Amino acid sequence: VNDRLLTTNPRVFGVGDCCSAFKFTHAADFMARMVIRNALFFGSAKMSDLIIPYSTFTTPEVGSVGLYESDLKERGIAYKTFEKHFSENDRAICDDSTSGMVRIRVDAKSDKILGASIVGIGAGNMISEITLAMQTGTGLGKLSAVIHPYPTTADAVRATGDLYNKTRATPAVRGILRGLIQMQRYGS
Repeated sequence: VNDRLLTTNPRVFGVGDCCSAFKFTHAADFMARMVIRNALFFGSAKMSDLIIPYSTFTTPEVGSVGLYESDLKERGIAYKTFEKHFSENDRAICDDSTSGMVRIRVDAKSDKILGASIVGIGAGNMISEITLAMQTGTGLGKLSAVIHPYPTTADAVRATGDLYNKTRATPAVRGILRGLIQMQRYGS
């Protein structure tokens, strides 16, 4: 099949396991939706435009979306990785489930999310927030402004955004902020 899931017969489409490297029910579902839009409503959607997350329901659970570090290296894409461990997350600590982390890979020159992996309890549920951010073009820096209920393990996604934002402060800005804080604490 081609990128629009057409076979060599222009009236026959292929979806699911028979034609995709993504052997997931949810991937086949969205491939079928795409085919319906393209066939019946003159759509032009492409398989390569789908952002497909997946989960492995093991212990610990694993959720992933987008490109892995090996994919980025193979394609020569410069990137940065930001990682927040559940050992630093209050809910994970309370639940005694501190193994695992949120790892988000972004473009080296921006906060555009290229891929993410979450390992830990509920990873399959948490990966959807990052998938939505990728789908809408929301960068990692903006995820730090999303208010999460406290305490939740999903707050580790927001905290990973905080890690990105901390890298944006230049030494000059940090110096100015330190000066402002000292002025507030000690006056003049």
